Amino acid sequence: MQFQLVQIVYWLALATWFGAVAFLAIAWPIVVRTLRQRNPVLPDVLSVNIDGQHGVLLSGEIISAVQAALSRIELGCAIALLLAFIGQFFVTDFRGEGITMILRAALYLGALGFYLYQWLSVWPAVQRFRTEFVENADDPEKANVAIERIGHYYQQAISALGIMFVLLLGLIIFSAGITPTHVILTSGGGR
Repeated sequence: MQFQLVQIVYWLALATWFGAVAFLAIAWPIVVRTLRQRNPVLPDVLSVNIDGQHGVLLSGEIISAVQAALSRIELGCAIALLLAFIGQFFVTDFRGEGITMILRAALYLGALGFYLYQWLSVWPAVQRFRTEFVENADDPEKANVAIERIGHYYQQAISALGIMFVLLLGLIIFSAGITPTHVILTSGGGR
């Protein structure tokens, strides 16, 4: 029973985390493409939409909002997955699986590292440069630098997202053979 409970937590957390990353990876280009095609104007930023920058800002704002919501889910999944990893030490048979166990731990830590990088570094920088762009929208020199920096951090976020996708997929693949601890049944020998 304990093995099943640990595995339920493990697979729910891993599948949800993987699904959140996959959703964002799929939604991001669709949002950007759609807004680029529509070429919106954001009058609260600047009435002139130079080089479609308003679409870039709006798509980034949408993706940032989605990412912020998913980030909390991802954090919960990462914590639940860590707890399930700890639980697996007590209910799982690791005989002959030492390399796989180390590989799974490395994949988890890699995905966690990229998650933390996005959460603590990339998205705060995007917000900072978005604010800088809006505040300096009437000064093309400063606004262009800010929009370039936003694009730079978007590329970093996309790269980190792709790497997280691969790491979590690897974790799924290398988790397929997890088995419960074998219980050795003895006969009543003292009869």
